[in-house]
Amino acid sequence: MVERAQIALDTLMEGNRRFRNSTSSGATYTPESLAELAKAQHPIAAIIGCADARVAPEIVFDQPLGVIFSSRVPGNVAADSAQWMLEIAVKEFNVPLVMVMGHTGCLAVGQLLDGDKGGPGGLQRFAVLNAIYHARQRKPEDLYLEAVCENARQTCDFLLRDSLSLRAAMLNGHTALVSAVYRMDTGEVEILQEHVDRRF
Repeated sequence: MVERAQIALDTLMEGNRRFRNSTSSGATYTPESLAELAKAQHPIAAIIGCADARVAPEIVFDQPLGVIFSSRVPGNVAADSAQWMLEIAVKEFNVPLVMVMGHTGCLAVGQLLDGDKGGPGGLQRFAVLNAIYHARQRKPEDLYLEAVCENARQTCDFLLRDSLSLRAAMLNGHTALVSAVYRMDTGEVEILQEHVDRRF
């Protein structure tokens, strides 16, 4: 992993340790600090996470405003809005780290695992179903957890396929891409995999 990306990841994981140990920094903001923050942002990571109300990246990683550029969509899928966020993060802010973070207890995965194939979501629902299919092929002891993890890894693969900016940044050594899972019962974030564009 490139040095800037490793530093960013270490910063997030240290924040996650504070969160788990009940020693979160509890950042506060004065009118002056908010005015200064309004002038510019310098995020160190772009995170695609789930819309679940219990999985807020800034809190899970104990980071203040301006550090994490994020998109939250059901099932942490590579929706158009998430890809737009990623393009801004990579091209405008040159973030060194991109993370896709799934989580245990994901309702989007759970609904489809239970056979609910209707409703809105279109291709995004199909993407989650595809992750469930691949997870089931491995015959894991915990199909639900494997589907959550596979869904995060799959979103990374989709981003690599669809984002020219991300691939270029990775090829140039400016950005790293990782998948992760947040375990809601413990508060721990586990890194699943560092992703590479295997075409190069």
